[in-house]
Amino acid sequence: MSEEEKKKNPGQISRREFLKDAGLVIGGAAVGSIGLASACGGGTTAGGTTTISKTVTTTLPGTGIATTTVTQSKFIDPLDNTEWPTLDALKAHFAAAHPGASLPPYTTLNVNGVDYNVVVPTHWTLAWALRESLGLFGTKIGCDMGQCGACTVLADGIPIYSCILLANEAQGKKILTIEGLSEGIKLSPLQQKFFDNEAVSCGYCTAGFVMAAQGLLNVIPKPTEDDVRLGLSGHLCMCQNFKKTVEAVVGGV
Repeated sequence: MSEEEKKKNPGQISRREFLKDAGLVIGGAAVGSIGLASACGGGTTAGGTTTISKTVTTTLPGTGIATTTVTQSKFIDPLDNTEWPTLDALKAHFAAAHPGASLPPYTTLNVNGVDYNVVVPTHWTLAWALRESLGLFGTKIGCDMGQCGACTVLADGIPIYSCILLANEAQGKKILTIEGLSEGIKLSPLQQKFFDNEAVSCGYCTAGFVMAAQGLLNVIPKPTEDDVRLGLSGHLCMCQNFKKTVEAVVGGV
């Protein structure tokens, strides 16, 4: 609610402000638990690099699923998309191939247990970077205003709207997307429960619902119906079967 609206309607507060003051969860995100900055998406696909310095075995939060990532290293020239094995090799090529140009700084994003070094314009949101730089299209952009929940991912285990968090602000956080929940083609227990319960309609916003639900289970492993309805309260959809969605999350997995 804006300051002007508050003056017109004294004594009233928005649902978002109420839940924030109560320390509760809204839109699958713990309000106040992570700083969110408004930003707009746009631009073209940026060059980048996928860098993994060692084999990483991790257990995805709240799933019990252990995943192992094979080591590899790849640096991509953001201007001509050529690939180089090291940053020094890329710098040498860049200086020779693009005289007078400056190599943009890289942003390091830890996504699904892997460190990605990508060239991200300062105005890009995390949602846009996930899709346009990393090709993780499971994260959908709906309203692009932090209201519908379609773009929800986990940051350090906490659900956030990735459409209103700048990609550069995600540095240092462990980001988990819908792709990171499954192990190859094997669905996570929560994904399987959504599938078995047919908690989906067109499917566009389903990934956001699943990620918000996973964030809820990270905090409350056996949520009640009221817990689930509150945890998913910030997700809006015109065709989603909310009854089956709630049933898929109640009681945990």
